[in-house]
Amino acid sequence: MTCHIDGGMTPLGKVQDKVYKCRIRIKEFFTDFDKLRSGYISQAQFKAGLDMAGFRLNAAELEHLAQHYCNLEDPQLRVCYRTFVEDVDSVFGKKNLEKTPKEEVHREPTGLVDYERFTGMPQKFIGDEKETKLYHILENIAYNCRTKRITVKPFFDDASRAMKKMVNHVTPIQFTQALKCHVAPYLSPVEVEILIEKFSKDDMVNYVAFATFVDPPLED
Repeated sequence: MTCHIDGGMTPLGKVQDKVYKCRIRIKEFFTDFDKLRSGYISQAQFKAGLDMAGFRLNAAELEHLAQHYCNLEDPQLRVCYRTFVEDVDSVFGKKNLEKTPKEEVHREPTGLVDYERFTGMPQKFIGDEKETKLYHILENIAYNCRTKRITVKPFFDDASRAMKKMVNHVTPIQFTQALKCHVAPYLSPVEVEILIEKFSKDDMVNYVAFATFVDPPLED
């Protein structure tokens, strides 16, 4: 039976919603618990992983997911987190389509919040010259991230968790520090200011939107 804890979105739907909006690599929050790479972790570890990933689920929702994905044949009733991850990541589309090229692919779930609202290029126009420079800057950073296998978003996540003002945002100082220390130390102050101007709103920088344009594609 489908569980609607609060009369609205299902617990799985809530996780998919945030994963889709924030491009969260949810598998990373479970693998450290699975030292033997068995695909199974305890229910307590499963709930802890969801909490570390920033999902604000209540006790009933956590319990529902743990019970739904637990292995009933396992004496410890451990959770098969790999199945959970596959179900969550299905929101991005079906895998291995090259093996079934004629299979129908559905559009993104309509129940999710508009992805562009969170991670699309901001509509704010910063002038022709700066807009031109912006795309060159993003292209250079994206190339650097691909060649050096750098994932930008995690460098901002810790700072963002401490911010209560706006989700997925950091201050201009935090953005600059992460950018210069970990991502693109070669950028000039002018180039950094262009990025901040484009991706900022109410004196906060949307680092998730920025990461969308420079992070390497998600890998299996």
